[in-house]
Amino acid sequence: MQEVSSQAAGVHASEAKLKASVARLSVAAAAFLIALKTLTGVLTGSMSVWASLLDSTMDIFASAINYYAVRAASVPPDEDHRYGHGKAESLAGLFQSFVICASGLVLLWEAVRRIVTPHPTASEWLGVGTMAVACVVSVALVARLRRVARQTDSPALTADAVHYATDVYTNGAALFALLLVALTGWTLADPLISMLISGFILWSAVDVAREAVNVLMDRRLPRAIDAQVAAVVERFRGDGVLGFHDLRTRRSGSHKFIDLHLEVEADQTLQQAHDLTERVINAIEKEIPRSRVQIHTDPAE
Repeated sequence: MQEVSSQAAGVHASEAKLKASVARLSVAAAAFLIALKTLTGVLTGSMSVWASLLDSTMDIFASAINYYAVRAASVPPDEDHRYGHGKAESLAGLFQSFVICASGLVLLWEAVRRIVTPHPTASEWLGVGTMAVACVVSVALVARLRRVARQTDSPALTADAVHYATDVYTNGAALFALLLVALTGWTLADPLISMLISGFILWSAVDVAREAVNVLMDRRLPRAIDAQVAAVVERFRGDGVLGFHDLRTRRSGSHKFIDLHLEVEADQTLQQAHDLTERVINAIEKEIPRSRVQIHTDPAE
């Protein structure tokens, strides 16, 4: 059991480092895009570029919060936080949803203002080049975030991936708007496309907020987890296990918490029942990555 715990601690430390590393990368990418888009926005006056700049500015705040949330979530359980600090990641995700929503509303307001009071653009081809670079950076960052989020099952990085995925669309839409203006001279395309971008951003904010609230409210894990637990318990039927009941699941950060009552044959000694329960715990934790299993053993006929 000690060997299993040591191995789990090593994996946890490795994943914490990986999550912190990719969170730092998000901050650096957002800083680069802010500098690039600020210069381009000043030179072109494009509403779409300024809209994308606003989103990148929000990104750097959200990514900075994410970085500290990931670090806080990696702190081991202590006397006051016996279940660990994993929900710091969901709090960061909830904060991100507010940031995403705020950027979408500001963008919508500015787009409507630009339709009422048209504003000419300049140096459109410079803007096209800038937004093309921004698209490439955003796509690469989203791919990295999604890969690490899946690998570590991190809510904070999942939210960050969603956030930067909106950037791919906002940058792409800004690129399309600038191309339209440059090729056709239809300046109204700039604010109209910005309005479409804002709608997508607001929808993404709702999705991120819903997921964060579900975790903070201890919503049960997907039912597929129940089926995995049942399959593991079934493997021990010939060893004295009769079944289980009162299965409860929830998550905190990257960790899944699983509680259940295990029914074992009543004629087993206390030591036998204890050893059997330990084997079931280890089997479930091996079957379900990043799980923490608590079992109450019930003697049954």
